[in-house]
Amino acid sequence: MKLSSCLCKCFYLSFLLTALLQESESLNSDNPECSQGEGDPPCLSSLVAMPLPLLEKGCDGLGSCRLHILMPEEPVIPEEIQDVPTGEQQMEFKQVMKYAGDPNKQGSSKARTLMDRLSLVETKVLSMASSLQKLQEESRLNLNRLEEQLNSLVALLLGILSGCKLPCSESVLKSSILVEPSAKSEHTYPRDCAEIRKQGIQDNGIYTIQPIPLRQPFEAYCDMVTDGGGWTMIQRRLDGTVDFNRTWQEYKKGFGSLQGEHWLGNEHLHSLTRLGQHVLRIELEDWHGVKRHAIYRKFKVASEANRYRLTAREYQGNAGNALSYSRNYNHDHKCFTTWDIDNDNYSMGNCGTYYGAGWWFDSCLAANLNGKYYHGRYNGVTNGIYWGTWYILIDKRTNQKYSFKKVEMKTRPVNF
Repeated sequence: MKLSSCLCKCFYLSFLLTALLQESESLNSDNPECSQGEGDPPCLSSLVAMPLPLLEKGCDGLGSCRLHILMPEEPVIPEEIQDVPTGEQQMEFKQVMKYAGDPNKQGSSKARTLMDRLSLVETKVLSMASSLQKLQEESRLNLNRLEEQLNSLVALLLGILSGCKLPCSESVLKSSILVEPSAKSEHTYPRDCAEIRKQGIQDNGIYTIQPIPLRQPFEAYCDMVTDGGGWTMIQRRLDGTVDFNRTWQEYKKGFGSLQGEHWLGNEHLHSLTRLGQHVLRIELEDWHGVKRHAIYRKFKVASEANRYRLTAREYQGNAGNALSYSRNYNHDHKCFTTWDIDNDNYSMGNCGTYYGAGWWFDSCLAANLNGKYYHGRYNGVTNGIYWGTWYILIDKRTNQKYSFKKVEMKTRPVNF
């Protein structure tokens, strides 16, 4: 009895132990991250909430459950851009999302923009008010001056009618319109070097002139000695330090140094010659020391709208009339050409590009005073400083071409 009772108790204990082992293995199989070895950390299932898609739904036995590879989390998509179609609707979305952001910042940005605009308007209003006040003051001064002149004229007429001599009224002599017709503006400069020469100035140098009163004055070199002086220098070649292969805009504004080599500027040439009659004087000196000149008593440069067309007629001098050399090489009444603006009569290309200069080309040249500066003779294309009526143009023995050592172009009014 005792033996059978003991066997039963042993069987019952064995059954309980087997059940406990199966339950432990079942827990470990359901949680692959649980440690099996001694000293391993405890199961993490109670500490980490794993996403449901990471677990295999079908487990086919003990220890057969696997985890999916953990992929990077996808960014959260705002509601405004979810399920947005392509095409035109997508463009609409881009326009909507263009202003997405902090509404407070948008408001402050709009406020700043509005304040900037208000500040700009205020500045313009103050400027206009200042200009208006200045005009009013000038008008008041002009009215006062006109009133004084009228009073002086009345006093002068009364003096004449009454037999009074001019010295009888000192105010008449000081403010009479007959003595002082008008007061010049303090910003008015002489029209050209000829006006400066008429004031008695005889020194060569750089002076400020203003051919057109409403335009800005500019500086020019004045020759106050040659043939009575009063010449405004428009071009000078001395040593080759300045490159004359320039663009249309550079020839328009002018370049170089007034003390040395320079081109005054086509716009200035137009302003100098637009009114009245003017003379062009060209002075040439070669490397043998020979000096000659060419004078054109009818000289004018048209506006940019007319492509700075040249007028050079009524030749005088001893250098020869190269500007009117022949029918196909006549620079008179030709437009200005540069390498980037082609206005010449050469149908096969650009004379400015081929000869490397800006000039009044025909097709192409009998004269080019803006050519490349060579120290004496040179070979190849005739792209040097050239005057087609010079006494020597080429060395027949070496076939080399001659260039010039010094060239000057200057102008003044005919009636100087």
